[in-house]
Amino acid sequence: MKSQYIIFATLLCLAINANAQAPKQSRADRNKWLKEVREYKHEKLVEETDMSAAQKAEFLPLYSAMEQEIYQVNVEARNLENKISNSTDEISELEYEKAAEALAEVKSREGEIELNYYKKFEKILSKKQLFLLKRAENRFTRDMLNHNRIGKSSKTK
Repeated sequence: MKSQYIIFATLLCLAINANAQAPKQSRADRNKWLKEVREYKHEKLVEETDMSAAQKAEFLPLYSAMEQEIYQVNVEARNLENKISNSTDEISELEYEKAAEALAEVKSREGEIELNYYKKFEKILSKKQLFLLKRAENRFTRDMLNHNRIGKSSKTK
């Protein structure tokens, strides 16, 4: 019994220590960070597509609205997933089916939103800029993933 108490106390101390070393980010800090990332992304998109000031002024509000719509689709999907995952009630096969179908449709809904806004972007950007926009978005995503991967690997060393 005494050895179990010592093991429990040791594990508790380790858990407290680990939590103290890596405190959770507050919602305000997270929102600030997300805003900074979004602003950086927008700067890179404008830079890599060589937009004029007039194009930038017209494009960025539309692009932000598109990002917000896509974000909302993902929030709804996460909420549904969490509702099913965290349910204390028995989940029926039909509920699983409907939830899985809704989660599978997320990418399709994102695509519909992008196509809708692409038509609006066509009125602002040249064909070349539209091409460069998609390339810049892909490059930004790849760079963020690489940055995250490098950051995680340096923490584990």
